[in-house]
Amino acid sequence: MAAESSPHISMNTIKFKSHELFGEYITKHELPRKIFHSSIGFITIYLYTLGYDYTKIASVLSIAFVIILILDMIRLNWHGFNWLYCKFVGMLMRPSEINKLNGVLYYILGLIFSFGFFQKDICLVSVMLLSWSDTAASTFGRKYGHLTPKIARNKSLAGSLAAFVVGVVSVYLTYGLLLPAYPHLNSNQDIKWHPETSRFSLNQISLLGGFVASFSEGIDIYNLDDNLTIPVLSSLFFAFVTSF
Repeated sequence: MAAESSPHISMNTIKFKSHELFGEYITKHELPRKIFHSSIGFITIYLYTLGYDYTKIASVLSIAFVIILILDMIRLNWHGFNWLYCKFVGMLMRPSEINKLNGVLYYILGLIFSFGFFQKDICLVSVMLLSWSDTAASTFGRKYGHLTPKIARNKSLAGSLAAFVVGVVSVYLTYGLLLPAYPHLNSNQDIKWHPETSRFSLNQISLLGGFVASFSEGIDIYNLDDNLTIPVLSSLFFAFVTSF
């Protein structure tokens, strides 16, 4: 009787809707999840070009966090709702998240930290590193990780190198192309790094961005989700290095 009343769902008793729509290959490689993950970076850039007030984003994200957390609490204690939830939203989830908190909560929490405490350029960089470097690390780590040494739990050198390269490119594009293209959107108070006053050049700050992307994605801190560690560590790191 205890087994029947358990709210837990076995991976063998549920077939994600994405399995039915796209087949096992798409789900195995988490393509819907990765597309959604990467799209946040492009959405953030689009909002920036529209001049959206970045100081309001933390409040919006906080509301989203509370809503998703409540839904997770309900589904983790209600077998039927969890089954239905995973059936249709499962394409954006990992199978391991069926019976535990959704990874998107850590994603949102990390962004709340960035947008709640740091300047606009640091927020932009943190989003891009989370959105693109993390996706690159996961993609290349899954495909080539077996060819390179492991550097942490479920983390490979191949994934960390991919995160580094994408991190360098992301920071360079942010400071070298995006921000200079919209000078009317950037006040001195909103932007922490200035090429005229900073100790680090554009190339140097980009290399540092690659380093923190690789480090924050690859490090294992008390088994914390990298959706949380990447924006937190990258925000703190950039706030520090741009102070010189």
